[in-house]
Amino acid sequence: MNEPVRVALMGLGQRGLQHLKSLWALQEQGVVQLTVLADAFAANLDPGKIRNYVDGFRPEGILHTTSFDELLGREQDALYVCIPPNFHSGEVVRAAQAGLHLFVEKPMSLYLDEALEMEAAITEAGILCTAGFQQRFDGRHEAVRRHLREGRRPLMASYTYHGALEGHNVKHHRTELHGGPGNRVWTANRAWSGMTVVEGGIHLLDLWRYWLGDVEWVQAHYQHRSEDDIYDEADNPYTYSALFGFVGGTIGTMTLSRLRTVFADHMDHQVLWTEGRAEICWEGVTAYEYRGAYPPAQPPTEDAVSNTLFEGRGGDDTFAISRVFVQAIADGRRELIRSPFGDAMNSLAAVIGANVSDELGGERVEVDRLLNDDSYAAFRRKPE
Repeated sequence: MNEPVRVALMGLGQRGLQHLKSLWALQEQGVVQLTVLADAFAANLDPGKIRNYVDGFRPEGILHTTSFDELLGREQDALYVCIPPNFHSGEVVRAAQAGLHLFVEKPMSLYLDEALEMEAAITEAGILCTAGFQQRFDGRHEAVRRHLREGRRPLMASYTYHGALEGHNVKHHRTELHGGPGNRVWTANRAWSGMTVVEGGIHLLDLWRYWLGDVEWVQAHYQHRSEDDIYDEADNPYTYSALFGFVGGTIGTMTLSRLRTVFADHMDHQVLWTEGRAEICWEGVTAYEYRGAYPPAQPPTEDAVSNTLFEGRGGDDTFAISRVFVQAIADGRRELIRSPFGDAMNSLAAVIGANVSDELGGERVEVDRLLNDDSYAAFRRKPE
């Protein structure tokens, strides 16, 4: 890389600040030049506030603005779009038409018609664009992908997460000014988040696609929160059960919950193939598969069949995805991007398809039909 890649960032909420921290580190390395920071709320642009999240941040030479038009008026190479998924208003399309390479945080939209319009503009402009699926850069997840590709035939991926409703973070977007939750915890509100399978489960679904290929169909059933149990507009369902069918026959089962007054989380993540399984934990990945002569004379011990595929945390995947995105722009190497926008559309359609399936009483929803058939047009459309 010779000249630093000039980058603007729109949306200084929780996720935007995390990306800014990575971009600031890349600027310190001389590979990025921050040009513009934009947010709908001037208070989020205050350098003192930003320094609480980005050590050593200095505002000199960076335009701080609440105007998207002013952002587009600057000379730059790329734009990060980090705004709530229900809050898009043509920014991705306009930025693509202006020739800016794009990093679009997940979910790219809550509405498939809007996302399809984004995809068309990105394709027509010929720009580089990644969706914000950083988990493809986690060392643990890369280890699983390598292991599966050594001739193993996957059968099932299984993910269970039971999270405390109170565990949702307070966000920086002033949702109370736009008809949203007064406490700014928009990820617990269905109109703002698209519900938990879309807002959070999309990360795991996209990770499974990294290992297993595209999703063909989805079936889902949710247990919806009763009106007398809604506090602070946190009206997302109690529980979610979603079944995803992948190309090649692999099945993914996702079980999620967000319950009040539990104040404790539980997670279990497994991948199974014909003669083994892997357990993905916060501190590493362990595979269980017998490699001796079969059948064994005596049942082997657990230690005899366990194999550590990856030890420890998987590294700073938020930094890694930005580093690779910037490198792809600087070197003109489209192949470096692991989650191109067009590819990510299958992830988005699959999780929105889970919502549609639940609304239709658990009906199986074919992802391709959801994206294209007139019978699903109402489910793709953004409300007026």
